[in-house]
Amino acid sequence: MTHRFYLLQQLDKEIIVIKDRATVHQMRNVLKLRKGEKVAFFSDKPEYAGFDFVAELKNIEGIGASGQAVFMLREKTENARELSKKMILYQSLIKKDKFEWVLEKATEVGVSEIVPVISARAEKKSLNAERCWIILKEAAEQSGRAVVPKLYNPLSFERALNMAVSSGAKTYFASESEKENMIHGAGDRQINLFIGPEGGWEEREIFAAGRANFEVVSLGRLTLRSETAAVVASYVLLWE
Repeated sequence: MTHRFYLLQQLDKEIIVIKDRATVHQMRNVLKLRKGEKVAFFSDKPEYAGFDFVAELKNIEGIGASGQAVFMLREKTENARELSKKMILYQSLIKKDKFEWVLEKATEVGVSEIVPVISARAEKKSLNAERCWIILKEAAEQSGRAVVPKLYNPLSFERALNMAVSSGAKTYFASESEKENMIHGAGDRQINLFIGPEGGWEEREIFAAGRANFEVVSLGRLTLRSETAAVVASYVLLWE
């Protein structure tokens, strides 16, 4: 398997020099890359989006803060793994470890953007933005994504609802209160999905979703944890 790295630097030149300490450390000490090995670089900068830049390691020089990895560009290939559908996942805040798991798995199944939602029964603890970014980046690298999903700052339920309405996209609202309308594959190019917290939505939130013309859907007869529901529903809407 070719190792992939997300980079925010120029990629379309013959010699690519990596100076980021964390990346160089990973290449040298974790992956133990050797001269001649090939890796793929990608970025969601407009000029590079949708492509992988395959490069051959020439040398890893220096140590510590002065270390750098030198690569020679071999080819630029189109990354055709990204879906034509674009989904924004509105995920109610849950316990930190479970929310981070959602970030990882939502990235793996193809979610484009993630909005943490402060619903009535949501966890009120703050997120570590830097840690969340690392999780998203590493999941995108591992799963072959061409982009890293965008993570928004947490929004109140009301602001998240208004954001979804303003987008004009088809919006699905997963709720245990719905017994008949099973979730199904979506043909729409733009999709929004709301997932509730542990304990579920309050009645006023379900009412607000209906009033906003969201499609309230069931995920089945079994009770799913919030993090499980997020991944299952995202996969169904994106892939079926």
